[in-house]
Amino acid sequence: MADIRPFISIRPQKGKAAEIAALPYDVYNREEATKYVETHPESFLKIDRAETQFPLSVDMYDERVYRKAHDMLWEGVENGTFIREDKKCYYVYELTMQGRVQTGIVACASIDDYHNNVIKKHENTRAEKEADRIRHVEAC
Repeated sequence: MADIRPFISIRPQKGKAAEIAALPYDVYNREEATKYVETHPESFLKIDRAETQFPLSVDMYDERVYRKAHDMLWEGVENGTFIREDKKCYYVYELTMQGRVQTGIVACASIDDYHNNVIKKHENTRAEKEADRIRHVEAC
């Protein structure tokens, strides 16, 4: 059985979720992400793809990009855009797409369980993308 645990989340303040919600970071190329963020300044995409805050001369894997993601997230916490929960929680969600309903849980999971296939992998990822997301999470 997988080892899962509750966590202290950072989430949008009430009434802001629709403005902040964003498609997955990797459905956009850099140019598309930049244009989207320009027209949707509250979107979480600006944090998920913080290179949108820099000129094209700055590499998307530059340390400044990760630092900017951190700064924008925590500025959002400080100004009340994001709420940091007081206690550890599990989150249940439901997604309906084309008449099909999926229900899931958001929790912290053991990396060992993931590597040992206790947690089913839902996609194959490239090492470069994994390293980027690990750096992003660690920075934030």
